Amino acid sequence: MLSPRTRAFATLFTTLCAAAIATRVNRAYADDPLCPVARTCGVPLHSDTARGIALGTGVRASSMSTSALAYNPAALVLGKLYHLEGVVDYSSSYSGAALGAAVVDSATSRIGAGIAFRGFLSGDVGVAGIDGRAGLAFPFSEQVSIGLGGRYLSLDADNVTAAGRSTETRLVKGFTMDASLRIAPIPALAIEAMAVNFIDLDSPYAPVYLGGSVAYTAASIATFGLDTLVDISTFDTAGVLIGGGVEFLIAQVAPIRLGYSFDTKRELHTLSGGAGYTDRAVGFDISIQQQLSNDKDTRVMGSVRYYVH
Repeated sequence: MLSPRTRAFATLFTTLCAAAIATRVNRAYADDPLCPVARTCGVPLHSDTARGIALGTGVRASSMSTSALAYNPAALVLGKLYHLEGVVDYSSSYSGAALGAAVVDSATSRIGAGIAFRGFLSGDVGVAGIDGRAGLAFPFSEQVSIGLGGRYLSLDADNVTAAGRSTETRLVKGFTMDASLRIAPIPALAIEAMAVNFIDLDSPYAPVYLGGSVAYTAASIATFGLDTLVDISTFDTAGVLIGGGVEFLIAQVAPIRLGYSFDTKRELHTLSGGAGYTDRAVGFDISIQQQLSNDKDTRVMGSVRYYVH
């Protein structure tokens, strides 16, 4: 049975989700010049991690450390660790790379916390700007925690016209927030409910999502997960982003990952995979994500972590 305080925070989370639905602007980005038809509407710019993109939609319920900061702030309390991470992110559709860093601390206080920053770099064409994020989590018990994340985005697309002129299109700018509730009824099973970008920035690149995730870990060797996100802000009717993945930990140090996702409105299928290494001092991950439809974008992300004991 949940304690009165746990029920109160669960009620708060539900209220935030309801507010996101109630304040939604009914619109169709099919009429927006950036989205001439739904399936070419810009792909949302998530605060992804190398582990997350390898697992399709992130397998968010199984997140911890820097992946928790990106996908599930309620999980920032897990692990009792202090991580520093550097990230390199390349996407062919953005015609450039992003460099970033993150710090996550769940060791020095009962409250878990993290902060991350990523800068997008482009030449004459591509996406340029910044993506910053901070998160806090509070545990009610080992089984239940709640988290809140704040995010600031300022991203523009640079293009060169046929006449050789440089033009700039604002993709998204402003402050938004995420909230998540994590419940682990048994050690091997994690369930997450989430509201993503619930302060609506009126952009298909930062849509308002409501959703859930479930992950199961077998014998501390294999993790299976599924995520479902409902986009309630981009189109006239709700769109669904569904996906999942599997992660195998070889010899307790080498994770191997495979994932898949499908965006119903953009008719976008994506296959992904990755590998890494982790011990008690350092860790690194490399992942690739390949769109199987539309522009067939390729995305590659690598990260290096240092564990502060």
